[in-house]
Amino acid sequence: MTLAMHEMDHIPEDILNCGPPPALWEFVTERSMGEVARSVTSRRFPFLQLARTLIQWEQIKVIQMRYHKMSDSLDYSVPARDWNTNSCAEKLIPEVGMWYRP
Repeated sequence: MTLAMHEMDHIPEDILNCGPPPALWEFVTERSMGEVARSVTSRRFPFLQLARTLIQWEQIKVIQMRYHKMSDSLDYSVPARDWNTNSCAEKLIPEVGMWYRP
């Protein structure tokens, strides 16, 4: 069985568990996987570098939990975006969503 056929086998179960496919949003997963992929720059030992990067990320999480007063100074992530405002690259078109009512 090919990978595509195996994925097709899981679609009905995924729809029952998570809802219709257009309602699923995998941005958070894809973004974190992109960060992991960008962290690997070694062509000789990519898996070693990947393992070390993930270990370091988890160590930072443990330090933040242990020393919660220092969590702001240990936070190396990009500041969260305010999703209620549009960026300069976005254009609001109110007519697009007026027919869809969840």
